[in-house]
Amino acid sequence: MKLKDLFRFGLTNLLRRKTRSLLTGLSMAVGVMCIVVLISVGLGYEQSYRESIESMGSLTKIDVTASTGSYGRKAILNGKAVEAFKGIDGVEAVTPVLQKSAYIVSGNYVNMVRIYGLDTDVLGSFISSASKGVFPEEGTRSHPEVIFTDDVPAGFANRANNWQPAVDQYGNPLVDLMNQPVRLTFDYSGISGGQQEGTDGRAVASSGLISLKVTGICPAVSGNFSSAAFMSYDRLTEMLGIRDNDPVYELVWVKASNVNDVQRIAKIIQDAGLSTYSLNDMLETVRHQSRQIQGMLGALGAVAILISAICVANTMMMAITERTREIGVLKVIGAERSDIARMFLVEALLVGFIGGIAGLILSFVMKFLIPVIFASRDLRCVIPLWLAVCGVLFAGIVAVLAALVPAGKATRISPNEAIRTE
Repeated sequence: MKLKDLFRFGLTNLLRRKTRSLLTGLSMAVGVMCIVVLISVGLGYEQSYRESIESMGSLTKIDVTASTGSYGRKAILNGKAVEAFKGIDGVEAVTPVLQKSAYIVSGNYVNMVRIYGLDTDVLGSFISSASKGVFPEEGTRSHPEVIFTDDVPAGFANRANNWQPAVDQYGNPLVDLMNQPVRLTFDYSGISGGQQEGTDGRAVASSGLISLKVTGICPAVSGNFSSAAFMSYDRLTEMLGIRDNDPVYELVWVKASNVNDVQRIAKIIQDAGLSTYSLNDMLETVRHQSRQIQGMLGALGAVAILISAICVANTMMMAITERTREIGVLKVIGAERSDIARMFLVEALLVGFIGGIAGLILSFVMKFLIPVIFASRDLRCVIPLWLAVCGVLFAGIVAVLAALVPAGKATRISPNEAIRTE
């Protein structure tokens, strides 16, 4: 018997008992909806936390520091280590990082920022593109180039007016960093009019304000680099008076090309005796929790699909009982036992696929209803293509498995007894 004939007979037989076929398909649809929706809730949990973690910064940035443990091999975080990191497969960029708190001054306005000194050639790999202007280069010793985050202007205070915020009545910053002179100092006495010890031991007025060339403004990445500035590592070390031909770095940033490579790259660096940290570590924890949640929810959905399978098996058993005479006639005219079995298995497959598609439609309806019903819990459903396809295929497979016993019973019916059946 040809496959197209099996499907044609299957549809014809299902339509002969429309109500029963409809109810069986509905039970399968409910089972599929339960398992798809419950798994999608687990996927929604993972997506929600992923977005939350991504808002804290890049998932592909790895912070590398010297190991603080007292046991095991320790590596030196120096220039050789930086070059070695660049050679790791999947690494996009590497830079040593120097951090220092500083004060910036524009007229009577003062703000405190966090200065990051790094390799300006790879700055674009670690922060988003400049919203104004361009990324800095090294600049000169007297006018080092710098880029500020966009939250810095609103953080200025007026030292001549009891340190009132430097904003207008509408809350707009009064300081335009790219069009007004900006100077920097690491010593508060430089802006407070304090004194410092001179070369002869006598007190002299503090100075040390360094003029900056502001080349651009970049986003603060949801507070990840709040009130920050980025400039050349070499220029920052010069400003701090640090001179070392073979420096040992406190911190190195490593940028992975792909988020899926982060854990592998971090493991290689850890094996070298260094410590690593990335937001991807938090994501891996969330993924582990998500898999556990999906497993529990999927088990609940499996109970619903099991009940649907029982309904399919019951429907097939009833169909065989009602069509015993028909089975006998088919055997008399030469139908093989395998043809009889395939006929009932195809019917079950059609029930499964039709129920699976209906269940998928119900799942998408629930996808929009669940966030409304559980608005206070911020639940969401995520139904990727693989879950939708697997839901329908799973329904078909379960239906066929449920029909195996009834189909086997149909093949064992004696033609003579079947024909005599009323």
